[in-house]
Amino acid sequence: MRLFYYVHTGHRVGLDRLRRSAPVINALEAMGMEVTLLTNDFRAGEYAKEHFGVRRYVSVDVVRNIANVTTPADALIFDSAEEGREMREAMAGHFRAFIRFSDTPGDRPEEGSALISSVESAEDIFRTAVVDPRYFRRFEHGDEVCCFYGDADYEKRFLALSRQCGDGMTLLEGYYFFPGYLDELSFAFAKTLESEAYDEALTRAGRFLTFSSQSALEALAAGSNPLFLYETKDEATAKRLSAWGVPGARIGDEKMTETAVYTENMLRIDAAEATARYIKDKIR
Repeated sequence: MRLFYYVHTGHRVGLDRLRRSAPVINALEAMGMEVTLLTNDFRAGEYAKEHFGVRRYVSVDVVRNIANVTTPADALIFDSAEEGREMREAMAGHFRAFIRFSDTPGDRPEEGSALISSVESAEDIFRTAVVDPRYFRRFEHGDEVCCFYGDADYEKRFLALSRQCGDGMTLLEGYYFFPGYLDELSFAFAKTLESEAYDEALTRAGRFLTFSSQSALEALAAGSNPLFLYETKDEATAKRLSAWGVPGARIGDEKMTETAVYTENMLRIDAAEATARYIKDKIR
């Protein structure tokens, strides 16, 4: 049996799922399991190798190409919202083991599969929010307010929103931003940082504003006073993050300039290891 870990990535969806999957992959490897990461593009695999030390990755372009590199004797971990239940049920019936990540309220595992959820808790569901352990250190924070839209902005939505959240802030570039896009956005910000500065900017900020759900959780673990910015379509995500301790505000709200009010921080430094143990138990 081989173990594959599919993560939905790319210039339209960013790297949020990769950022939470990489520490789980590393934890599985530390437990003696050989994992092959499957991504939608080569750049995501290179990012995983360079920034997280992931050793094996294959680009499958689209989710249906998973069948080209796997067999029914293999186990598949699936972190994506691309496919509907019918396709997921087919996967659960096809692979020796099928384990899925979900951020959807009310979601349940397919027959013969296992579910890891950030929102649901039940006897047949493992509930967790995975953040890389490296963000749980004590960092020195300055007064800088950093704004990170996310790793991708294919439709340049942030260009229209940037006037509402610049105001002397530092802008952190997304990994998939088009060449020159950082220059287009710079008019609204006091300073801009290239994507290579992600870790330093996130862990040193006095306040971290972001549209990225995973980056908000990482900033919370690092003590960087995160605020999740969202539009109406992202209300469910804002509610999910609030349950883990990240406050949110709609873009343009007065809350953007207020001191954030936190609920109890439920994040655990050992979440990636605990998730890896759960996965290992399910594929024995």
